[in-house]
Amino acid sequence: MTGMASPVEADAGDIRAAWVWQAKSVQDDGGDELLANAAKHKINRLYVNVDMNLSDEVYRTFISKASDAGIAVEALGGDPSWAVRGREAPMLRLATWVSDYNQGAAAEEQFDAIHLDIKPYVLPAWKDDSEPLVQSWVANMKLLLEQVEANGAIDINVDLPFWLDSYTIAGTKTTDDTDNLPLSRWFMEQFNHVTLLAYRDNAQGNNGIIQLIEQEMNWADASGASVTVGVNTKPMPGEEFTTFAGKGAAQLESVLAEVAGSLRNHASYAGSAVHDIVYWGQLEPEEQPVPEKPTLQPEIRGTYIWEASQVTDDGGQQILEFAAAQHINFLYVRLDLDQPYSSYRSFVKRAQAQGIEIHAMGGHPLWGRSENRPRIERLINYVKNYNAEVEPEERFKGIHLDIEPYTLPEWNSDRDALLTEWAANISFFQEETKKDSSLETSADLAVWLDSSPLPGQDMSVSEFMINTLDHVSLMAFRNTAEGSNGIAAVVRQEMEIADRLGKPLLISVEMKENYEGAHISFYEKGAAEMEQQLAKLPELLKDYEAYQGNMVHAYDYWINAKP
Repeated sequence: MTGMASPVEADAGDIRAAWVWQAKSVQDDGGDELLANAAKHKINRLYVNVDMNLSDEVYRTFISKASDAGIAVEALGGDPSWAVRGREAPMLRLATWVSDYNQGAAAEEQFDAIHLDIKPYVLPAWKDDSEPLVQSWVANMKLLLEQVEANGAIDINVDLPFWLDSYTIAGTKTTDDTDNLPLSRWFMEQFNHVTLLAYRDNAQGNNGIIQLIEQEMNWADASGASVTVGVNTKPMPGEEFTTFAGKGAAQLESVLAEVAGSLRNHASYAGSAVHDIVYWGQLEPEEQPVPEKPTLQPEIRGTYIWEASQVTDDGGQQILEFAAAQHINFLYVRLDLDQPYSSYRSFVKRAQAQGIEIHAMGGHPLWGRSENRPRIERLINYVKNYNAEVEPEERFKGIHLDIEPYTLPEWNSDRDALLTEWAANISFFQEETKKDSSLETSADLAVWLDSSPLPGQDMSVSEFMINTLDHVSLMAFRNTAEGSNGIAAVVRQEMEIADRLGKPLLISVEMKENYEGAHISFYEKGAAEMEQQLAKLPELLKDYEAYQGNMVHAYDYWINAKP
């Protein structure tokens, strides 16, 4: 272990650090802009990339200002090749430069430590055979420690990803019964400080920061090293779960606070670090103005996503951009149950961060038959198991069914039997979903079913559905709001039933091309006309508490709608 007290002992409060890769930021305006950004983020430690061609006076001036502001400065450097045997010279030269600089500087002008970010695991050789690289990395670190001790003690802080605990150093067994020493543990036994790169965007759960670094925290406690927990704000397309980019400063601060609270009982916990100061500054501010809802619009405004691949293939970014432009806050999303849970996590999380509620969707006319009840059960089990595995902000809020058995031949040949089976399947759906979850249940319902009695029951199919499920989406496929055959008129009976039962209703309108009549769809009339008609509904339906919002069927048609 190199000398000097650890930050746990030396600092009164937690470390709050940031990487600064822009070496010349300490030279421009004497580093004033950099220090202003540090103050904005309440930073008390900077990992500053060193340019040894800059004059010592530049660093003396900057570090002196930083010291006055209560900010420690570490000399940052690193390259994957520094772990390769025979290519350690630039690393040793950096250590020599920092040692010489500190010896000629006043106490308030000195670097607090050398900070190494080496990352040999990005080299192709690591993937082919990591063991030789691990061995040469360790050997080069030993050379560095020897040189630092010879030149005069200075702390060395090393960046390590949390997953390095699965790599071991060959030849470090102490007995035949023991394993080789884990690479992360070796670093903690050799260096006072480690910045653990725990690049995740949540604190809790199997894939959360706290659980992922539990082993390292215990090793650090045992070795006496201190650990700063590093998080990421750089955009990572395809790996959004590793960064806070696009998720806002409020979420970053919340997770850092949660991590600190959980790890406070570890003597090794020293604080947090954010990669890096530039991307940190690009996060949305902690308090976002609440976007204005379109005038004369009810609470819910949503659409249907029928192609699961639109969510899984590109992360649903186009959907989210369209949703933002259209003030959408509610989505029914059909699931491909053959896809792994990871296919949906990022989309659901980003959607919810955008204020959009997500309900998993499935359905087929054949799901109205009792013999196809296992298909409903499979959807329920998938969503429940998914929700159990992922983080709270990645969970579906409900399950939505679109069955429509009246398109089957049996509707005309044996309607009573089909209605009975459909109703039984809906009851099964409600009961199975609610057994061990708080998932909301819902289904689409044609408005004309209020005139269809349910066999053996003293109620219509509509009343049964509204009474059984948490909410219903009424397929009020009309393209005018007013009039005897307009949207408001065709949903009134369901609204009265729902008000009596205390249940919410959504109104679905059609944007798909339709050949059943000119009054059905907004396909010919376009999106602007649809908005004008939907804007009339709150006034027309103001007497019904059940009316909660509108759904447009469906995203594919809406995004390509006529103006």
